[in-house]
Amino acid sequence: MDMLPLAHHLFVLVFLIFLFKTVDAQLSNFEDSDEPLRICKYERFSEVKRECSSFLSSASELKLEKEKAYEIATELSFVNGDWVQEAGGAPLMPFDDSDMPRNFSSPGSLLKLASFWMMGIDFSRQLENAINICGYLSIAITRNSTLSNRPESWTPLFFKRPGVSELRIPFEGLYMESEENEGERLMCLLGTSIPPFSEGSSDPLKSSMPYRSRCNDQFSLLMDDRIMLVLRFPKRYTLTNRAIYGEMRSLNENSNPNYFDRVHMSSQLGFNSKYLFGSEMVVSKARDLYPDQHELIDNGVKFEALQFCKLFRMFDGETFDIVENSRCDGKGENCNNLDPFVLESEVKAINGIPPKFRLMMNNLHCVSGDNFNEPKTAKASAVFRAFSSENRFTAGGRTGLSGMTISAEGTWNSSSGQFCMIGCVGFTETGSHGCNSQICLYFPATFSITQRSIIFGTISSLQKGDSHNPLWFRKVLRRLDLWNSYNDYSNSYLSYKYSKIDPASILLKRNEKFNLGTIMKKSFMKYPSVEDINNITSVSLLSDKLGFGAYALPDPLPSNHPPKTYVGLEVLSLGSLFGRYWPDWSDSYQTAEAKLLNNSHTTKQNQNRLLNVSASLTLTGESYGHISMLFLEGLYNPLDGKIFFIGCRDVPVFQESIINNPSLDSRMDCLIEVTVEYSSKTTRWLINPTAKVSITSQRNEEDPLSFRPIILKTDLIPYRDNSKEIIIRRNFEAVLRILVLLASTACTISQLFYIQKKADVIPFISLTMYGVQALGFGLPLFTGAAVLFKWKEFEHPMKRSYARKTMWFQVLDSITKSLSLVAFVLSLRLFQKIWKARLRLPANKPLNVNQNPSDKPVFLSSWTIHTVGFLALLIIHNKKTEDGVGIRNNHKPPEWVADLGEYMGLVQDFFLLPQIIGNIIWKAQVKPLRKVYYIGFTALRLLLRAYDYVRDPVIGFYIHQSDFNQSSEFFSKSEGIVIMAILVVLAITVGVQQRWNFNKPNNQVLDSTYEELLSK
Repeated sequence: MDMLPLAHHLFVLVFLIFLFKTVDAQLSNFEDSDEPLRICKYERFSEVKRECSSFLSSASELKLEKEKAYEIATELSFVNGDWVQEAGGAPLMPFDDSDMPRNFSSPGSLLKLASFWMMGIDFSRQLENAINICGYLSIAITRNSTLSNRPESWTPLFFKRPGVSELRIPFEGLYMESEENEGERLMCLLGTSIPPFSEGSSDPLKSSMPYRSRCNDQFSLLMDDRIMLVLRFPKRYTLTNRAIYGEMRSLNENSNPNYFDRVHMSSQLGFNSKYLFGSEMVVSKARDLYPDQHELIDNGVKFEALQFCKLFRMFDGETFDIVENSRCDGKGENCNNLDPFVLESEVKAINGIPPKFRLMMNNLHCVSGDNFNEPKTAKASAVFRAFSSENRFTAGGRTGLSGMTISAEGTWNSSSGQFCMIGCVGFTETGSHGCNSQICLYFPATFSITQRSIIFGTISSLQKGDSHNPLWFRKVLRRLDLWNSYNDYSNSYLSYKYSKIDPASILLKRNEKFNLGTIMKKSFMKYPSVEDINNITSVSLLSDKLGFGAYALPDPLPSNHPPKTYVGLEVLSLGSLFGRYWPDWSDSYQTAEAKLLNNSHTTKQNQNRLLNVSASLTLTGESYGHISMLFLEGLYNPLDGKIFFIGCRDVPVFQESIINNPSLDSRMDCLIEVTVEYSSKTTRWLINPTAKVSITSQRNEEDPLSFRPIILKTDLIPYRDNSKEIIIRRNFEAVLRILVLLASTACTISQLFYIQKKADVIPFISLTMYGVQALGFGLPLFTGAAVLFKWKEFEHPMKRSYARKTMWFQVLDSITKSLSLVAFVLSLRLFQKIWKARLRLPANKPLNVNQNPSDKPVFLSSWTIHTVGFLALLIIHNKKTEDGVGIRNNHKPPEWVADLGEYMGLVQDFFLLPQIIGNIIWKAQVKPLRKVYYIGFTALRLLLRAYDYVRDPVIGFYIHQSDFNQSSEFFSKSEGIVIMAILVVLAITVGVQQRWNFNKPNNQVLDSTYEELLSK
C-alpha cells in the first residue's frame, strides 16, 4: 500500500524534470534565435580600439554599474533625425525619382532621415574609460515618409524603390564619456554595410544594385566593413544643450568604389531623457511683450500651473497656420519671410512664403512651480518646427535640429495670464541668431467672428537693430477639435460673443417674402429645428444637422462645366451652446446647462424661434481662393430652413490701400453676406437633402476687395438615421404599385369590352404589343423581381437590407402579386382572343381589307429596333463609365445581363411601338385600340417615369462621398425626360393613325360573313 504514493511522487518528479528540460531547451533556442544577440558578437574589439584611439585619449574615467548603464542606454537612441552629406562627388546611396511626374518641383518633399538604436552592452570587455557596445543605424532618402520605429531585420540591408532608398548598418564600438562641451556621451563605432553601388561603376548613380541583399555567406564578399560612426549625446538635457551630433565617414581610400563623402547627422534628446529647466540667464531675456491690446478681445484664460500644464500638453504635435504679418505695409521683404527661421536654400525662392508654410509644436515638457509655495507658476519648453510640403505626420516624426526649428523655454504666470519663451534657432551655434528670439503664446477665453483661434502667438526678435516684423501664428478652432481634443477645455474656459446679429437681422428681414407660396411653404414644409431651446442636447443635435460637407456646382450650371467644389460648413456655436454636447459626457458638462452666451437676443429668439449661429465656411478650388475660409455669424430661421450670415475673411496683405482701409474690422473684410438654404425634411423620403449657399460682397465694384456673387448647389448631404424616410418610401411605393396595377387592370378590362362590341378590330391589334404587356406583368411573378419599378439606392458593399419582412409589408406584397397575376391573366386573355380571331380569317380576304394581318413583320421590326436601341444605349453608358461620369456601377457579373433587365423596362414603356408598326403595314380602316386603353397605359407609364425622375437613390447606412457615383439608377435625368417625351409621341402617333385610317373616303363596313367569322 505504501508503494503507490511513492510511485506517484516519482512520477511527478520525472514529469517536472522533463518539463524543466523542455522549457530550458526552448529558452535556449529563443536566445539563439534572438537577432540582436547574434549581431552583437563583439568580434571587432581590437579594431575598434585602434580606430577610436583619438577619442579614448580624451575620455574621462568611466564607472558604470549595470543598472546605470541600461538606464543610459535608453537615452542613446534617436529616430528620424536629419543628415546631410558633404559635396565631394561620392554619394552615400542612389535615389530613384521615377515616382514623380515630369517637370515637378516640390521644395522640401525630399527628406534625408536617420535613426539609431542602441542594441547591447558587453560588460565583459570594459576599459577604464570605455565599454563595448553595439547598435544599428537606418539612414534613408525618402519622399514624404518617415522611417519605421523599429526595423524588421537587424542585418545589413539596402533596398531601393521609387521614392525610397534605405541603408541599414549594424555597428560595434565603444561608449565613453567626456567633460568637453559641458559634458557629453560619445560613441565611436565601426559598421558593416552592403555597398549601394555596384563595384567598378563609372557612374554610380546609374548602376544601383537591382536586388535586396542580406547579410549571409552568399553576399559576404560584397560587405564593406570600413565605416566609422561617431555620435555625441549631451549629458544634461537643457534649452541650449539638447542636440545630438553624428558623423559617419568611410575609412576606405578615395579610389575605392565603396568610398563615400562624410555624412553629418543631427537629432535631439527625447522623452527618454529628463529635461532640466533653469536656463535662467537665457530665459530671463524674454521681455513678456504681448500682442497689442487692440489685437485682443479679452485678457485671456487664467488658470493655475497644473491646469496650464494639462492644457499645454494638449498642443503636442499640433499644427499652426502662419498668419500674414498684420503690420506689413505691403513693402519690403519682411512681408514675405519666415524670420527668425533660416530657410534652406531650395525653398528660399518661394514667393509668398507664409501661406506655404505651417508650424508644429512638439517635444513638450511642463512642470509646475518649484515648490508648493509657487502653485501659480509653471515652466514649459517646446520645439517649434516650420515645414512646407510635408504633411503634419511627417513633420511631427522628425527630430533633427536645423534653421527650420526653434527650441524654446519659458515661465507661465497665472496672475498675469501671460506666457513668453526664449527661443534658440537650430543649434545654439547658429550664427547671430542663437537664442535671440521670443515666442509669446496667448490663450483667448472669448471667441467672436474675428477671433476663432484657440491659441495664437508671435515670434519676434530680441536683437537690437533687427527690423524683421513679428511672425504671427494661430490654431483656428474647428468643431471637430471641440469633439475630440479640447472638449473639457472649451466647456470649462471658453465662450462665444456675438457681434453681427443686428446686421444679420436686417439681412433676414430684407429677404423675407410674404406671399401665398411662402405661407404654404412654412405651413406644410418642415426643416431642421429644436423644440426646446433650453434643452442643450437637442441644440447640440441640431448644430450637427446644420453642419455639412459636400461637393457643389455653380447654380445655374455654366456651359463650360467647371469641376466640383468642396463646401464645408462647421457650426461652432448655436443658441446658448458653444461646441458640442452629449449626455454621456455629463461629468464634463455639469455646468453646461446653465451656461448662456453673452448676447441680448436670447429672449427674442425664444419667442420667434430664431437661433444665433456662428460657423465657418470652407471652399476648395482655385476659383474660390479669395474666399477659401469665411467666419460667419447670423440667425437661423427653422420655419423656412435658412441661415442668414454676416461673413468675415482674412485680407491678403498685398496693397497698402487695402491694409489701411477703414472699412476693415480687425483687419478682416466683414462686408460679406452669406445665405445657406436647406432642403425640407418633409420631402426627404423622396428627395435627398441638399443645401444652397449664396455669397455676396456688399462692396462697390471698384473696391479691390469686392468679388462677384457666388451661388453653389451641393450634392446630397448624408445624415445619420433615415429609417423613418425609408419606411415612408416603402409604404408609398407599395401603394403606388397597387394603384397602378388596379388602373392597368381597368384599362385592360375596358379594351376587352371594346373588342366585344367591335369584333372587326380584333385582327388588327398587335399580338407583339400584348406579348410585351403580358411579359411585363408575368416576369416578376416567376423571377421574384420588383413589380413595375425597382428600389433605387446608392450601392455599397456593406449596404443594409431595407426590406424588413414585417406583417404590413407582407400584406402589401401579397396584394401586389395578386394584382399582377390578374393583369397577367387579362393580358393573356386579350392575346388569346386576337390569336383565335386571326385563325378564323378566310384564306381569301374580302375586297375591302388590304391584307390579312400578320405579326411576323411587326415582331421582326420591333426586335430590330430594340436590339439597335439596346446596343446604342449600352455603348453610351459604357462610355460614360469610362469617362467617370456614369451614375451606375453594378458589380454583379455579367453586367450586360443586368443592363438588359433594365432595358426591359424601356420595352414596357414603348408598348405602343408594335401597334404603330402594324398600323403602317396593315393600313386597317378601323380603330383597334380604345382611347382609354392606350392613353391610360401611356399615362401610367408616364407616372412611373416621372416618379423615378423625381425620387433620389436612398442613402445607405455606410454611404461615403465616393459612393455617390455608384447608384442602382440606370437612366440619367436627361435620358428620363427623353423617354417620357417618346412615350407622349407614341401615344399621339397611335391616335393620329387611327383617326387618319378610319376617316378615309373609301372606308367601308366588312361584309356580314367576314364579321361573323371574327365574332365567333
